[in-house]
Amino acid sequence: MNKAITDGIVLMPLPFSAGLGVWSSGDGAPGSDTYATNGDGVFVPADQDFGGCLELSKTQSTMRLR
Repeated sequence: MNKAITDGIVLMPLPFSAGLGVWSSGDGAPGSDTYATNGDGVFVPADQDFGGCLELSKTQSTMRLR
């Protein structure tokens, strides 16, 4: 990639601790449901095995995270 094209572009997503509003539970298109609004996911700040992590309640056979 050319540095001029990618300079200033953030390619990594925000961590779960920054809020679940940017993590889509649908197809990832603008306006799709997020884990902050649908209630199926919560941020657990101090999980005994993983530290800070996203915990999902499985309500469908296939869950999406985008």
